[in-house]
Amino acid sequence: MLRFLRSLMLFLAASFLLAGGVYLNTAAFHESWHGFVTRELAQHGVHLNFQRLTVNPFGGLVARGVKVFNDASKQHIVASVDRLNLDVDFGSLIEGRVKIDGMELLHASMALPVDPERPELTVIELKDLSARALLEERQLDIRHAEGLLSDGLRIMISGVLDLPEPKSDQPGASAQDRLIAIREHRVQIQHGLDWLARFHAPHVPMLSVKVSGALDRPQELKAELLFQADGLAFEDYVWKELVAEAEYDGGFIDLKRLHLVDHLGALEATATWRIGAEHLRFRLTSSADLPGLARAFFNNEQMREVVFYEAPQLALEGSIFLNKPGEGDFLPAEVTGRLDCGRFGSRGEVFNSLSLSLGATRDGIFVRDALLKHKTGSLALDVMQHRTLGFKYNLALRMDPNAFLPFVLLPKTREIIQRFVFDESSHIDVQVSCAGPSVNRIRECPTSGHGVLRHFRYKDVPFESAEMDLAFLGDFQNYANVQVQRPDGPAEAELVFVNDDDDEKWLRLVNVRATADAAGIVRAFAPKVADQIALYRFSPGTDVTANGTIGYKGNPQLNNYKVNFKNPVGGAHYVLWNEDYPINAPAGEVHIVGSMLNFDFGGRLFGDTLHAKGAVNLAPGVKGYDVEVRAGRFPYDVFGRKLPFEEVRADVRNREGISRINIAADVLGGGMTLKGSLNDNREPNTYEGELRMNALSFQRFAQVYSPGNESVGDISGHFKFTGRMNDWKALKGGGALIIVNGNLLALPVLGPLTPIIGAFLPSPIKGYNVAKKADCTFEVADGFIVTENIEAESSAFRIVSRGNVDFIRDDIDFNAEVRMRGLGILLFPVTQLLAYKGSGTLQDTHWSPRIFGGGNKDERKPPTEKELKEAQRIGGSPARPKAATQPPKQRALFGN
Repeated sequence: MLRFLRSLMLFLAASFLLAGGVYLNTAAFHESWHGFVTRELAQHGVHLNFQRLTVNPFGGLVARGVKVFNDASKQHIVASVDRLNLDVDFGSLIEGRVKIDGMELLHASMALPVDPERPELTVIELKDLSARALLEERQLDIRHAEGLLSDGLRIMISGVLDLPEPKSDQPGASAQDRLIAIREHRVQIQHGLDWLARFHAPHVPMLSVKVSGALDRPQELKAELLFQADGLAFEDYVWKELVAEAEYDGGFIDLKRLHLVDHLGALEATATWRIGAEHLRFRLTSSADLPGLARAFFNNEQMREVVFYEAPQLALEGSIFLNKPGEGDFLPAEVTGRLDCGRFGSRGEVFNSLSLSLGATRDGIFVRDALLKHKTGSLALDVMQHRTLGFKYNLALRMDPNAFLPFVLLPKTREIIQRFVFDESSHIDVQVSCAGPSVNRIRECPTSGHGVLRHFRYKDVPFESAEMDLAFLGDFQNYANVQVQRPDGPAEAELVFVNDDDDEKWLRLVNVRATADAAGIVRAFAPKVADQIALYRFSPGTDVTANGTIGYKGNPQLNNYKVNFKNPVGGAHYVLWNEDYPINAPAGEVHIVGSMLNFDFGGRLFGDTLHAKGAVNLAPGVKGYDVEVRAGRFPYDVFGRKLPFEEVRADVRNREGISRINIAADVLGGGMTLKGSLNDNREPNTYEGELRMNALSFQRFAQVYSPGNESVGDISGHFKFTGRMNDWKALKGGGALIIVNGNLLALPVLGPLTPIIGAFLPSPIKGYNVAKKADCTFEVADGFIVTENIEAESSAFRIVSRGNVDFIRDDIDFNAEVRMRGLGILLFPVTQLLAYKGSGTLQDTHWSPRIFGGGNKDERKPPTEKELKEAQRIGGSPARPKAATQPPKQRALFGN
């Protein structure tokens, strides 16, 4: 019986414990004890709610689905925890009281809204959170708290916090202050986490926090923070070491040390800031990679283009304003500093060094004593932008500006720089100053200064030196008092004024004067005019003056300028028909109006006067020009001899590629005219025309072609023709020639025959060889001059000849018959009719009796009958007779 009672008691006890355990983990237990727990924690200033409360079999209570609120109103959630262990006094629990001695988290998760008033926005998440805190009297002793932020930061927290005294459940000022403080702190935390999320590291960075103070007085909380990270990388930029030490004391943050180490050097910084204050004080020194730092801290990708080969030295101190910038603020800062860096590169250009002092306020920024060094020289700069004082800069350029081309965005500026070419021997010294309303309105900023350049090229024109005053405003550029030295002489300009507006691009020249190469200085401003002047090859010392307005970049309608040139003792050259003609004492003018180039110049040619004027249309695709030339003397090669043409008058008119030519001159005591046309619209160019000679002195003709056989008489004739340039075989035409009272010895081809005939005449022969008349008609075709009716008649004999001249090969093939007239003398026993064969060249003709043969062995075949008829048609000659026995009439010789 005793054993049964003992067993029954054990069973009842076990049943009681089992029932109690089941009860403690049921909803009924949660509903009964929920209020006890929340009221107990509220007494300590901790306002929370939870979804379920159970008993931990190993001791304490377990609250699940916990939400922590800012105050007793439970409107604003400040944290969410999936599970919270509460240390309770079980003796008090059996007595119906709840006494919480501490709280513990084991591998829990916590969510902290950045803004408790709007928890649906950004939330900070803590994972694998383990913490141990004790509630002793009115204090919360955080022995250890460690967790992992979702963005990869391990955080450790410790410290002692004073809990608030129990108060009314109504929210008060302290709760509102706490809500504001929580929001401000977490906003800063979120900004830091957003920045940190851009990095990755081989090891999780560590943030240690030690806190103290009273929870109901958040403005008096204190904290010590230590952040450490190794190998923290942002894209290709790596911090080998990062250490930040800071203190927080009642809303005041003191960054005691920020230490960064990268591949170039280190950065050391300190800062102080009171939360809510408008500015943050800081001091910074750095020898680290500045572009990498800028990308990491400020997300500035443009700095990626800069590569430092040596550690830059940067020192900054001042204040950064954190509130919203005011209207008109340049920078939210007041800082001063100094930058010194060695060799660095950007966009393919390498610079040797850069040093400067800088400062910034809300009213403006300034850079002083900036000095940029390059292999070609240096750039010195002082610049300021101020709210009330405006924009100012002083610049001294002593380096090749082409080094800045990769950084120049404005096409106009790039174009101006690209006009200049410098080399190792160049010297550059350009100093300019600017003052205007704003850097954003720099086009309205008038700039002026002075420049000296040596050994350079401008628009591919070489210059030894150039010195000038400079002024710029918007699209306008002003170059005044220009002094230039070119390799072949000096030049100067009173003013060169440039309008670079997109709609109207023009430049105005005022007294641009050069005694150098006439075309050289003009080419820098007007290349087309320079091309025209260059044709004359003026000798050094030619005085060239240019004045007027030049339109460029497709605006020829703005052209209206003149170029005058003069050299009383010098010379020029002009190439005509592949012949180089020297002109002495050239003087004249080139006047451009729109697309028309008008020229008027004179000088001395072959010791006599020369004057030429005309106009050329320079418009693209337009063919048109007018030329009038007057020359007192113009020797020209005809049949291997220089004929002295005098009082030459040449007029050429070209319209749409068709040139009309009208040339007249005095030659050998008579007159000559040439009229025709040239078509340059096809290749090869074709031409046609008519040459006439009237009463040329036979005596002067013989002086040129047969010295020693001069006599009185005259020559007249004409030749009508067509052809193609540079193709003598294409020359076709016909004409006639007549000589009156001329010495037969002086005639080409026939001249060498007369001494042979003289063997049959009494001595002396003089007087018997004077031709009363000699004439012929001829055709030209396939490179031959063909005639069937040369007749020469003197008082003693009559010559009838026919044949051809291959003027391409200079080869002749003639037959001649001589008939003696009755002279009352006894002739040798020969027939009255003498026959001869002519061969050789025009200058060296050989005649021999036909019975002995003769002629050239390697003869080219003369034109066919069809080709000769075509030549007759062109020349307007009558039908060729089968045998020339009677002299043609003069009407037939010279056509209708």
